[in-house]
Amino acid sequence: MPRPGTKVPVEFASSNRISADPELRDDFIQRILGLDWAFVSDESTLWDFHTENSNEALNAKIKATYGVDVSDLESGNLADILDQIAAKRKS
Repeated sequence: MPRPGTKVPVEFASSNRISADPELRDDFIQRILGLDWAFVSDESTLWDFHTENSNEALNAKIKATYGVDVSDLESGNLADILDQIAAKRKS
């Protein structure tokens, strides 16, 4: 904990994984999250973008849009989800 009156720089989480495919990231943000843009990092999750009790609706939207079932990813980590979508696209 910094001393009162000291300035501590803001430290953002890494975004290396989430930025590996910027076109997919931006498409996902628009088509799944319904946003024009969003700051996302490797630690961002679906939970950060809704107030529901589960990710069920977004998981269904991901499956309908990309043909990938991510319902087993309870954390809803976006980097993990994008990795699965990218892997399916390559196969």
